[in-house]
Amino acid sequence: MCAYLGLGAVGAATVNLLLGMLMSMRYSPVKFWPHRRVNLFALHQWTAYLAVVLTLTHPVVLLFLHEPRFRWVDILFPIWSPLQPKLNLAGAVALYLLLIVLVSSLLRTRIGRPVWRNLHYLVFPAAVLLFLHSILTDPNLKDGHPDLLDGGKVFVEAASLVSLAAVVVRWRLRGRGFRAGGADSKSPARTASTGGLKPGPTS
Repeated sequence: MCAYLGLGAVGAATVNLLLGMLMSMRYSPVKFWPHRRVNLFALHQWTAYLAVVLTLTHPVVLLFLHEPRFRWVDILFPIWSPLQPKLNLAGAVALYLLLIVLVSSLLRTRIGRPVWRNLHYLVFPAAVLLFLHSILTDPNLKDGHPDLLDGGKVFVEAASLVSLAAVVVRWRLRGRGFRAGGADSKSPARTASTGGLKPGPTS
């Protein structure tokens, strides 16, 4: 159960990151695929909630295991966890960063857009830590040596590569997005967005 929740969290976070990238580049689902109106913001919002919920419930399942035995302190601050403490710490830090992004998005109108935007960049180190944790941890909780060709690991590895490719494309299209010639790149109405977990408004 723990492994499946983790895979679900990776899938939701990856979809959320891609949706955030598309919105930040002013992608139009009417002009491009699927050539119909799609509420990207709503999808982005709900995949953000789903990713956070799955990431939160993923380690809680460990408390019900008899072997190895995990305590609350091993979940909240897993540096002393009974198995792969460093990788578990990476996962915990990823969770805390995602929570900061989520809370700052919910409070965006109170903290102001500049602060929210800077905090939103935390989604990128969170994604790196999340993928690192998901790839290298042992899903069977035995010897700490995962099979990197296991189906679940291949899924995470593919999600990592897709996310990396999306970041590269986003960087190459910076300042113009999908609008030809960057016609709106100097428009005062244009807003900057970083992509990633963001359940708050985008403009």
